[in-house]
Amino acid sequence: MKTLWRVAAPAHFKVSQGDFIKTDFCWSSGQRRRLGIGAACLLGLAGLPAAAAPDLLLVNAKIFTADPAQPYAAALAIEAGRILAVGSDEQIRALAGPNSRIVDAGGRLVTPGLIEAHVHLGPTLPTPPLAVPNLPFPGPSAEQALAAVEQAAKTRSDWISVSVGPLLARDRRNWRAALDAVAPNTPVIMRAFFGHVTIVNSEALRRLGIREDVADPLGGWWGRDANGRLDGGVYESAQTITARVSPPEPGRLAAAFGEAAKRYARWGVTSIHLMNNDKSLQLTLDGLAIAKTGQKWTIYSWATPVRGIADAWTAIDAVAKPMPPRIRIEGPKWMLDGTPLEQNSVQREPHPGRPGWFGRSDFTQEQLSAILRLALDRPTQLTLHAVGDAETDRLFKTMEQLAPAAVWRTKRVRLEHGDGIRRDTLEQAARLGVVVIQNPTHLPPPATAGGMTITNQTLLLKSVLLAGIPLALGSDGGPAEQNPFLNLMLAVLYPAEPGEALTREQAFTAYTAGGAYAENQEGRKGRIAPGLAADLAVLSQDVMTVPARQLPATTSLLTLVDGEVIFEDAALAPSK
Repeated sequence: MKTLWRVAAPAHFKVSQGDFIKTDFCWSSGQRRRLGIGAACLLGLAGLPAAAAPDLLLVNAKIFTADPAQPYAAALAIEAGRILAVGSDEQIRALAGPNSRIVDAGGRLVTPGLIEAHVHLGPTLPTPPLAVPNLPFPGPSAEQALAAVEQAAKTRSDWISVSVGPLLARDRRNWRAALDAVAPNTPVIMRAFFGHVTIVNSEALRRLGIREDVADPLGGWWGRDANGRLDGGVYESAQTITARVSPPEPGRLAAAFGEAAKRYARWGVTSIHLMNNDKSLQLTLDGLAIAKTGQKWTIYSWATPVRGIADAWTAIDAVAKPMPPRIRIEGPKWMLDGTPLEQNSVQREPHPGRPGWFGRSDFTQEQLSAILRLALDRPTQLTLHAVGDAETDRLFKTMEQLAPAAVWRTKRVRLEHGDGIRRDTLEQAARLGVVVIQNPTHLPPPATAGGMTITNQTLLLKSVLLAGIPLALGSDGGPAEQNPFLNLMLAVLYPAEPGEALTREQAFTAYTAGGAYAENQEGRKGRIAPGLAADLAVLSQDVMTVPARQLPATTSLLTLVDGEVIFEDAALAPSK
């Protein structure tokens, strides 16, 4: 018996078959190879056998497919977790069998499931952070943070945690001495909300077992004063020691992953690329196995802490097999430099307000070459954080020295953030086949953020696409997830560089098909096309037409992964 689901049509949208392009089409052999689909005609409605009656039909919709050959359609059919057919209402309804469910979208927009291409999830501080003003930008001043710590230290003996912003991260005083003065007997850990910088006092160093003669780890360093004594600054990979304070355990991670997955499902996010910092791969896998979320996960292994560069790949090999359902592992991910926020990204020009300071690379030239050589030999996908334009220049130059561009294109190296690509390196990036994962929250405001000059770089967005560089979008959220529609709004507005803003279609393609390409899964998901996974969302408003500033209010009314419902709004309850 058919079940009819209905959604009230929004007043501003009326479905007309004339709004959609024809649906019987064929792709070129090259397009079929990229998608991993053998049949030349993706939609052969007349030739479908009776036994192929779909499990679910979604009709009376405005479907954005993220498929350049057929950008919009009116209806689709799902069978055994995959898209069976895409076409007009009449064509799709003709496929219904006696047990098919019918979802009437009421003219609402349907999109491929969103793919969060870069996020950090799970706790990073040992205790809930103190309340401090002005987060995220510019964050508390030194005086505000010290006052909050001093007050807390009067009544606490456990860890005092503080989340701080760039104002404090750029303050180069001796923080160990400053914190010792207000909290001599209480361990204090202050961490920049964007990572890359942690600050601790003497009691924290004692409890962590860090001695004065500690060596700098691979990919990071300890801050020291003029006498060589630790000054409380902890940078890049050295920050991994803070996980010793409160090591995450599977149950705690499962709770964090589960809560994030619920909120993501309500936004229509069906795949998540997790940047797995501050915890082991096995721990994350155990947490996800407990959480049993509905989404698909690609976990990008963190390359640190390791003693040697090859150890980063060994850690991936050591993970217990088989993987839990809908989970993949890629990586490792290496942090090649810092960011403009704390001014450690490696720049062509000095950082604003700091003459003569161009940033600091996390790895020597020899180490960078070793990372890239191993990536050429290993099957997993390399992902790199390179934010400064000079660091990105060094990366591209080294890649070209080690292997032909054609070889690198097969490796599909991920460049997280892509902030360091300049107009004069666009062609080089395209030639090397790197995939850019951009985070719209990195896009600078028109002038300053919280009175601070954040960067003297122009972050490219539309130019990346026009140069033929694959683009995916993610939030860079952490330790909690972030609204993807906020990021989409920022990408289509970009007031600081209007010429670099994306169109709605470009932005949503980057958040769907772009994300699938970034993880080598474009032949399985990311578009609404026959043969691909039925990962999709019925949205609460037409994100292609609503005013841009209303985009963050968007939710999903129905979210499917492999044709299975992982979120359903009450408005979509089956009618009686």
